[in-house]
Amino acid sequence: MPRGVLTAPFAGFFGKLPTTGDFVARGLPDGFRLKWDPWVARHLAPRLNRRWPDGGLRFRLVSGGRIAAGVILPGADRVGRAFPLSLILIAPALPDPEGLEGWCDAAGTLDPNLGADTLWDALEALPVPEGAGTDAPFLIWARGQPPLPLDPAAPDAALDQFLPV
Repeated sequence: MPRGVLTAPFAGFFGKLPTTGDFVARGLPDGFRLKWDPWVARHLAPRLNRRWPDGGLRFRLVSGGRIAAGVILPGADRVGRAFPLSLILIAPALPDPEGLEGWCDAAGTLDPNLGADTLWDALEALPVPEGAGTDAPFLIWARGQPPLPLDPAAPDAALDQFLPV
C-alpha cells in the first residue's frame, strides 16, 4: 500500500496468554509491535507486581500516521511467566479517551483463555468507536481517571500515578 494511504480500523494484541507457552501476537503491524514490545518490556513488565487498576491501563497514541489505542492488562503464559497483554485498536482516527472507554471496557472483559485466534476474532468484532480526537502523542489513564500525557522516553512519573509502588 502506498505510504500515507489510510486504512480501515483493525484490532490486534500482543503479550502472554494462559493458553500459550510464550509470547503471542495477532493483527498488529510488525513496525508497531517491534516498537511496542521493548517499551512494554522496559516500562510495564517490571510493574506487574504492583496493583493494576480495575479495567487495566488504557492508552492512546499516534503511530505511523494512525491512532493506536487500547487496554493493557497483566498477563501470563501457560507456565506462569508474566508479561502484560496489550489489546489494541489502530485506526486513521479515534476519539479522545472518554470516547474510547466503551471499547476498552469491552476488550478488557474478553477472556484470555479463549486462545489466540478466538481472542483476535472477538477483538475484531468489537464496534469501533467513532470520532476524531486530538493528535496528542501519548496519553495514559485508568477507568474513571483523567488521562495524563506520557513521555515514552521517561514514563515513570505518569505510570506511577496509575501503578503506585
